[in-house]
Amino acid sequence: MTQIKGRKSARHWAYLAISRIEGDYAYSDLILSHIFEQQLFANKDRAFINELVRGTIRWKKKLEWILTQLLKDPQKVPVQVKWILWLGLYQIIFMSKTPDFAAVNESVELTRKLNYLKWVRLVNGVLRTYLRNPKQIKYPDSDREPVKYLAVVHSQPEWLIERWIDQFGYDLTEKLCIAFNKQPVVTVRPNILKISIEEFERNLLENHFIFERSKVKNFYRLNKINFEKYRKLLQDGLMTIQDESAGLVALLANPVQHQIVCDLCSAPGGKSVHLAELALDKLTIISGDISLPRMKLVKNAKVRLNLAAINVIVADAYDFPVKNADLIVLDAPCSGLGVLTKKPDLRWQRKPESMPLLVKMQNELLQKAAFLVRNNGYLVYSTCTIDKAENENIILNFVKQHPEYRICRPDTNSISDDFITKDNMIRTWPHLHDMDGSFAVKLQKKEF
Repeated sequence: MTQIKGRKSARHWAYLAISRIEGDYAYSDLILSHIFEQQLFANKDRAFINELVRGTIRWKKKLEWILTQLLKDPQKVPVQVKWILWLGLYQIIFMSKTPDFAAVNESVELTRKLNYLKWVRLVNGVLRTYLRNPKQIKYPDSDREPVKYLAVVHSQPEWLIERWIDQFGYDLTEKLCIAFNKQPVVTVRPNILKISIEEFERNLLENHFIFERSKVKNFYRLNKINFEKYRKLLQDGLMTIQDESAGLVALLANPVQHQIVCDLCSAPGGKSVHLAELALDKLTIISGDISLPRMKLVKNAKVRLNLAAINVIVADAYDFPVKNADLIVLDAPCSGLGVLTKKPDLRWQRKPESMPLLVKMQNELLQKAAFLVRNNGYLVYSTCTIDKAENENIILNFVKQHPEYRICRPDTNSISDDFITKDNMIRTWPHLHDMDGSFAVKLQKKEF
């Protein structure tokens, strides 16, 4: 990870990403994508930057807690210098392949390069002090301050810990915290219209991927990637990156050829293209979203995969220009509290006051979607959150208000019993299923 003369080191790029995420409240996905699009990195440097940035953001509460005990006067240290210390501590604590001396020396060098010369000795001293005795750091007592303990040790906001303990209890909350701090695995599914499952697996093996089959039908977990071939498979429309939990939505919907299907909040398009592929591209899908830039992502996915079934429109789900559809898919805007593994900054950006507003919007969207379904047609509601207020509570209230709708049993030929609740809803949990937390339910509108 040696710096090339005239160019920024991998750690320097990681610092620049942190400065944008923390200083400008930017999303880590967007910042990292921009950096990787603009700069050419060796695969090992790209992986290093990706882990260092996402990991530092994920663990920043714990890293800051450690710093408060190592600094004599934390308030006097500029945030920019604290970011350098976060990066250094993360490498020491979590990146076992990075030698401790490299983490310290490179952090000191980065401080010089960024012209924080008066803080060079402090950076060096703080990191070496931690290395000499990591056990000097004291954490909240788990018995006296259970919420604060979980929040600090597992680096989560206290309001979220309180909410989870209230909904799930202390033990399950701790398991969720541990699961949400794991390194995510890349998951993909082949485009069965262009490549068979057998050919896809052979392709992976021949190109030295290490992979395993998912419990979700036709999904694969990539543990080792040949990046050149990986990009080629994507460019040629032979596969799509999608979390396994998101794939359960289209499997639950179970689209049939010649149906009229509406995907109301479709961007960036993963569920629309999955629906099209499952029905062999022989149906009509109207994919809408209120955002024109995001709908361009859906169009790009349609073109990349060469799918004729998808019709891309810019439309508000509150006033979707369709009636009497055979199948409506509402992947509702939600808190995203099931995807904290892949989106570590979301835990810090989500605020408790936003939750009632989200639930109100989800209820309203579900009511609107219900009027678009023909008699005997279907409505699928899904989220990427584990929060009960956004999931079961909404559906149970809805079916009480709408006796014409009933919850359908998922097709166990397509979906494992592991994901199906006793109430015939789909639930995935990071600690149980090693994938994003999500929720989905299929409703049928009966004619009275």
